[in-house]
Amino acid sequence: MLPLHHTSAVEVLEPLSGVAGLPLDGEIPLFAATRAFAYAEGGPITRAFIEALPDDWADAVVDSSLVWLTPGLAHEDEHLRDEGRRPLREPPRYRHEIFPGVHRGVRGEANRNLAARHRMCVLGLDCAPVAAVGEVRFESADEAEAFWLPEALTPRDAQIRGWLEAGALTARPLPVGAMLGYGWGALMCPRPAAAAGFQLVLRATAHDPRPRVNGRRNLTLM
Repeated sequence: MLPLHHTSAVEVLEPLSGVAGLPLDGEIPLFAATRAFAYAEGGPITRAFIEALPDDWADAVVDSSLVWLTPGLAHEDEHLRDEGRRPLREPPRYRHEIFPGVHRGVRGEANRNLAARHRMCVLGLDCAPVAAVGEVRFESADEAEAFWLPEALTPRDAQIRGWLEAGALTARPLPVGAMLGYGWGALMCPRPAAAAGFQLVLRATAHDPRPRVNGRRNLTLM
């Protein structure tokens, strides 16, 4: 059962070291990769990210995405764009799932994985996500299910923004270049770019049941 009471939180850890001045476009974006594959194939920034992971995350799955953003656009989930679920220039929305809006299959199981623990680092443009931090409460299992795995993402975004306006949650802009730690249910919203440039998002997930496919992504122009 998905939780009736939950605290959305993101911990800002140490800056990712040894990557200053390294070009982002030298990285190979990855999907559901093992640590070994990511270290061998991803590039020097990806290797620094892997080295910064906790020692007991040997079985972590690694995902990364490299995009070229133009002003006003945010680093959104690629599968939402690919499936044509929303116009590219709509404002970004708050979400918590690794795969927003997916309820079935391997991705749906990943979205329900309450044991997941994540490390993330955003590099490049100064538009890392904004976290909505604080406690959320629901009266019933059905209400919790509808929030955590909604049929439509826009109403949930409106609900989160209502909590932010009322002071029940607090918006916390996250820093570029730092390792970020969080668990299941951390509410975050991509932030639109103020200038054109590359942005690289690296994420590792511990306790992830997804098959490791060692996939390579393409650079995305937005």
